[in-house]
Amino acid sequence: MKKLRVAVLMGGKSPEHDISLNSGREVVRYLNPKKYDSIPITISRDGITWQIGDNKQLLSDSPAKKKVKSGKLKVESLTVSDHSSVIKNQKIDLVFIAMHGPYGEDGTIQGFLELIGVSYTGSGVLASALGMDKISSRKFFTQVGLKTPKHRVVFKGEKMDYILDKFQFPVFVKPDNQGSSIGASLVKNENDIQKALKIAWKYSNRAIVEEFIDGIEVTGSIIGNENPKALPLIEIVPKTPFFDFQAKYNEKLCDEIVPARISKFLTKKAQAAALKAFQALGCKGIGRVDMIIRGNDVYVLEINTIPGLTPVSLVPKAAQAAGISYPQLLDKIIESATP
Repeated sequence: MKKLRVAVLMGGKSPEHDISLNSGREVVRYLNPKKYDSIPITISRDGITWQIGDNKQLLSDSPAKKKVKSGKLKVESLTVSDHSSVIKNQKIDLVFIAMHGPYGEDGTIQGFLELIGVSYTGSGVLASALGMDKISSRKFFTQVGLKTPKHRVVFKGEKMDYILDKFQFPVFVKPDNQGSSIGASLVKNENDIQKALKIAWKYSNRAIVEEFIDGIEVTGSIIGNENPKALPLIEIVPKTPFFDFQAKYNEKLCDEIVPARISKFLTKKAQAAALKAFQALGCKGIGRVDMIIRGNDVYVLEINTIPGLTPVSLVPKAAQAAGISYPQLLDKIIESATP
């Protein structure tokens, strides 16, 4: 059987650049060499330079063209005008997107790949864009009957004074289009609200002020297309004030318990909510839905259409609990790729 040539796209113009590199390297490491020829492609922090090959020099963001040898694979640094030819010249069958955050998870790279007619993993353009935008995705969630936290959109420079009486502290403040809790703050009193908004506005012109729900935090991973399946839930118990960026990527700062320590009734209810959220946006392949359970109510926070695949990421842990090894998980993601 002919092996698939799979380009693993990582890095990019996002605050999650380094996390994406970790995900991409893990994918390259575990792609079954009997099934795939993997071609690592690293995109620089400015989004301009695409570097082909697996070499420590790929961490450099110099836009200058260069060619060095890396085993049998030539490592090249290419400018933006060469990007479409990168895929075609390498005779790529499929792109495995391991990019997180803006430009990788928001439909941008998906649109580029569709424009040049190349298959890719994960959700399509519209589902990716909706999933990345917390404001838009919540409108879809509520339309299919899912609960979401009470929230308010605050535009850059807008004052919060006239809204404060609608919330009780603490509240969360976050940008509307970032992952990994980047730009998010847990605000405990009125004096700190403007400071938190300024942090969120560094990443987006729109921020979300959201009610704090005191409950059990869980995340539900989904795999598949027409008949997606929910993997075992993971309970998240951060040792920090909330599940922030540091807690997400430092195992010492968070306990991640699988299966979640909740009843069978709540487990089924949360898995059903995750599936409904995934399908409401038209997601494909892989996704992870973050939720809070309070009493018998499940609140959907957001969906990750390209969840982390690093050694400490949640989806591989959920897959392992379901008896799916990391290479098998990658197989399933590739099998459900957008044609």
